[in-house]
Amino acid sequence: MHGLHAVDVDGDGKDEIILGSAALDHDGKPLWNTGKGHPDICYVADFDPARPGLEIFFGLEKRQPRGGVALHDARTGAEIWGNPEKTVHVHSTGMVGDIIADEPGIECYAGESKGGTGWWLYTAAGKLINRDDLGELAPRAVYWLDGPTKVYVSGKTMYRWPHHEIRKLPGRIVALADFLGDWREEIVVALDGEVRIYTTTVPTRLRRPWLMADPLYRNDVTMQTMGYFYPPQLSRPAF
Repeated sequence: MHGLHAVDVDGDGKDEIILGSAALDHDGKPLWNTGKGHPDICYVADFDPARPGLEIFFGLEKRQPRGGVALHDARTGAEIWGNPEKTVHVHSTGMVGDIIADEPGIECYAGESKGGTGWWLYTAAGKLINRDDLGELAPRAVYWLDGPTKVYVSGKTMYRWPHHEIRKLPGRIVALADFLGDWREEIVVALDGEVRIYTTTVPTRLRRPWLMADPLYRNDVTMQTMGYFYPPQLSRPAF
């Protein structure tokens, strides 16, 4: 595993630790373990608005006969849905975000490397809607426009789903968060000899709480400083 998440998954007011394919309770005792081993992709969020509580999207590095790309209940670790075919090596951080306006909840994207050739984009409910490579193994979904649907950055280009180019974005993304407090997200990039912060110029009349006020989101921003780069997620829908 390449990162961890600190979030209250069982509603007791205390944070649990999501560590790979397992969870530790607030007292350090094991809460659950899927037994599936090392995930490259691991995000905690309220993916499916039709279900109570939080979910975890996993993409597993180890070969799996099925369920190598899957959504699990964050409280129990039980699988909610998983891809039916075998996987070879689900790699990097994938992407999660509400990038498709017509689909409820958060979409989940994953791809393979090192001998694997699969690509998957699932809805929050587990419907497979796309098998295309979106340009890389780890695009970044970002609140940027005037509304609940996110854009995504693949390579050095920002897109609106499915592939409408918005702008170029030079440099390597090193941080992503709602730093300014208007619920849209800033993108911090590194170039030779400089660091840049990009913010949207799209006006909005929508008011939403500062995303950093969500404990899961704030903890996820902190976790960007170590391990794989996992963009921060919310413990409740923003819209």
